Amino acid sequence: MDNTTIAYIIGTIGNLLFGFKSLPQVIQCAKKKSTSGLSPFMLVCDLGGNIACAYFIFATTGITLFPQYINYVFATLFLIILFIMMLTYDKQDSK
Repeated sequence: MDNTTIAYIIGTIGNLLFGFKSLPQVIQCAKKKSTSGLSPFMLVCDLGGNIACAYFIFATTGITLFPQYINYVFATLFLIILFIMMLTYDKQDSK
């Protein structure tokens, strides 16, 4: 295997890990039915960063770096789920 292939394999593994980094938090919040301790500012920064980086990659390289889009799609999806949980559980807690 040449260095480029190894780099793509390691990069793809890293992209998958990055993309799924919020999944444990989603699972924990769902089990607890609470998002207490979760910072809305952190979610906004993370979401903004994901969108900005995905745009940058697409604008500068096109579709050639497709594996990198995987991480941004999943990371953004999980962040949106966390936002929805935060809105839903905060409403339940205030009742």
